[in-house]
Order: sequence, then structure tokens, then C-alpha cells
Amino acid sequence: MPIGRYRITQKTMALFLEGARHIARTVPANTIITVDGEAFDRDRLVDVTWNDKKVMMFAQDLRSRAVSEPEN
Repeated sequence: MPIGRYRITQKTMALFLEGARHIARTVPANTIITVDGEAFDRDRLVDVTWNDKKVMMFAQDLRSRAVSEPEN
């Protein structure tokens, strides 16, 4: 998947940095995210922005639960 905007089609886990720890939280379905890092083709964590927050999501989750969303 290339860098850009995506809509999450199913609730998906994301890691939020809180203090010095990453906390797993669920991002709801139909959420719009922006992939911030490189294009991803491996099973690793990807930097994304959701609700003006920097979070990390698994590339595999994004490949299976996200669809490209046109830029506004």
C-alpha cells in the first residue's frame, strides 16, 4: 500500500504512545487514517496519523482492513 489516506473497514488495533509505553487501543471501523511512513510490504508496524495522533498499526492489518480514500 502506498502512502496516503485510507478508510479502516473493520475495527483494528493501534499502538498509542502514552508516557514511555505503547498502549494497544482499538480504532473503530470507517475511521480515516493517513499512512505517514514508507510504503509497506512486510509484516511490521507502520506509522499512521489518526485524529491528529501519531499511532502505529500493523501493515498486515492495513492491507486486509483498509481501502484507499481520495484526497479532499
